[in-house]
Amino acid sequence: MAKVCDCFPELKDVTEARERRYRTDPGKPAPEGPQSFVEVKVTSIGALNELVECRKSGFKFIISEPVHVGGQNVAPTPLEYLLSGAVGCYAAVFAFYAAKLGVSYESFEAVARTTMDVRGHMMPDAPPSGFQNVAIDIKVVSDAPAEQLHEIERLALEGCPGISTLRHPVPVETSLSVAPASQRAA
Repeated sequence: MAKVCDCFPELKDVTEARERRYRTDPGKPAPEGPQSFVEVKVTSIGALNELVECRKSGFKFIISEPVHVGGQNVAPTPLEYLLSGAVGCYAAVFAFYAAKLGVSYESFEAVARTTMDVRGHMMPDAPPSGFQNVAIDIKVVSDAPAEQLHEIERLALEGCPGISTLRHPVPVETSLSVAPASQRAA
């Protein structure tokens, strides 16, 4: 079985090349520069299931709600995707820093847990229903000194866009367009 770090020589080259490009022109759009975007289209397909279309990567997936809230539990919940997306991003940033610093490891595993009070999604006078905290237990198998791995952990936690978005929420704006159902059939 291949080690996680088997790709590190190439990943180091790619990471260092990206850093040089980003420092040269910080305002340039991705993939050549650091200015990127994520865009998704979410379409309700019934029974509290949603089809997600990722406009940048082209991937599609289903989001579902658990049975106890009226869903079918046929796919991960939106909050499972949110948390796993942030932690998956963190795992990649951990690998970028490990490769850049020449620290190898055989495996990486992170278990994340959050708590929340979900009354807010159905009761207007309830407390906010967002994540109250996130705890991430990380297990790395490596012969590298623990101090180096702790430094990579610190850098990754500091630099990860997914974790940063959880730590520093951004403004969210909505725009609602309403079309009469009778026009849709036409």
